[in-house]
Amino acid sequence: MNLREPRKKKRVKLKLQSPFPIPLNETEEWPVYTAHLTDLGSCIIEPDEIHAVHSMGFFGKGSLSRSYPSFGKARYGAPPVVRNRQWRHRQEWLREVKELNSASRSNFEVEICDIIAEGKASQYGEGNVSGNRKESVGDIIEILPNPIESGSKQRDEAAIKEIDEVVLDSAEEDDVCVIVNKDSEQKRNSTKGSPKTQDDQNFSEEQKDKEELCEFDYYDFKNDRLNEDDDPHGKLLVLPDSDSDTENYLKNIKPKIENEGFPIREALHLTFEETFFLLFGLGCLQIVHFDGSLLDINSAWLYFCKERPDFLQKYVVYHYYRSKGWVVKPGLKYGGDFLLYKDGPPFYHASYIVIVEVADADSLVIDSTMSSRSMTWDSLFGLERLSETAAKEILFAQVLWPSSVSRDVGATNPEILSEFTVRELLWRRWNPKQHREDVPTEEEDDDSF
Repeated sequence: MNLREPRKKKRVKLKLQSPFPIPLNETEEWPVYTAHLTDLGSCIIEPDEIHAVHSMGFFGKGSLSRSYPSFGKARYGAPPVVRNRQWRHRQEWLREVKELNSASRSNFEVEICDIIAEGKASQYGEGNVSGNRKESVGDIIEILPNPIESGSKQRDEAAIKEIDEVVLDSAEEDDVCVIVNKDSEQKRNSTKGSPKTQDDQNFSEEQKDKEELCEFDYYDFKNDRLNEDDDPHGKLLVLPDSDSDTENYLKNIKPKIENEGFPIREALHLTFEETFFLLFGLGCLQIVHFDGSLLDINSAWLYFCKERPDFLQKYVVYHYYRSKGWVVKPGLKYGGDFLLYKDGPPFYHASYIVIVEVADADSLVIDSTMSSRSMTWDSLFGLERLSETAAKEILFAQVLWPSSVSRDVGATNPEILSEFTVRELLWRRWNPKQHREDVPTEEEDDDSF
């Protein structure tokens, strides 16, 4: 049987990279990417990891894009285009975020100041008691440290602190996390140039602790910036709404350039099969559970099998074709389980629509209870017509289920994957004119009489 040659796409601008997001030589360090668990698989949020995972192997899909996460990015030097209604929504979201941040900031300041007041009151009480005890003992001569040396040490420590730092202060049973800014730290250190007495140093240290806890800069959790009003964001090209397009729409259009006050970060979503292949097959992914803990391979296997009853047979097929060099993508838009690409979707069109079935390894009988769809002749003919229109072929991947493995996937583990095999069945429409072996001619017909 002759197989069709994959159709190559025209005007390809990308460069083919490594088929997997892992190093191919032993000298490079093995990367470990971080994905967060979702209801449909997992998602990667770090931009560098998104670029590496999708560019090398074309794993996943952008949450707001068709393939690579390119939403909101400038193309050909032009800012991203949004409609006026989208711009209004973003301004409304920005206003709500600012109100939420200001409310949480005020509540946090009040709570921290209350904790400081209680802690300082207890410290002052203990200091007075200890002072009374020392006075009752008798005259004690204390040798104070050299204030010049202590001042120089403090200046050296202040010179080392060139970046913002997070201080964890423990007061009784409550832990307080305080953000200390470099500018406020330098202002406080500038007042320590002259020598001071012991009382002045104690008072300055107490005042310093109070300022560190009560005075902190606003931290924007959305953009990871201290002051979002000071730093300029990207630009947006805002166009009028085009829901009711008319003939004169392009004539009356008045685009405008606006600052992107509320940037939207896009994530890379991975399916269950892609997530487990990177975790189990390549060992370059770690999964963060909903509660913040890391999932190991067995825990991830049990969770995926629980969420998707057909996860085992689909992952067997996914792993099988990935190991053969195909780029496997979801095939929902063509009515199948997977689509097989040579080198990747940017370079070639999909060659096959894969349909996953489960068959008994001994009798080779199809088990319809383990399949996610009911295949009838009507649906099969409709799928065949769709594949012919899209210039693709239907490929049945039959997972041969061994008798030694229980059908209860919840009681299994990833070690049983080596016992499964895949049987391929290529579906084609039979054309009598193309497959007729002997075509009688007129001379043969005359001789027969």
